[in-house]
Amino acid sequence: MIKKIFALPVIEQISPVLSRRKLDELDLIVVDHPQVKASFALQGAPLLSWKPAGEEEVLWLSNNTTYKNGVAIRGGVPVCWPWFGPA
Repeated sequence: MIKKIFALPVIEQISPVLSRRKLDELDLIVVDHPQVKASFALQGAPLLSWKPAGEEEVLWLSNNTTYKNGVAIRGGVPVCWPWFGPA
């Protein structure tokens, strides 16, 4: 998956190591650092990919995942703070 994400065009270069890209309907933040490559979806902030330098990709995403607004992402790591649901 990380190869697919890193092949996406950069929409905005936020910093030397951070960029915004779009996977189907979802905006992503992509980290491209010499020590790690990673990506997060802005919808719900799940960590979608994580690959330390010189290692294999660590996370799994379902091949059935659809990247559409309002649809849950299957796989990755949900980053939920401080809670799920309305405040």
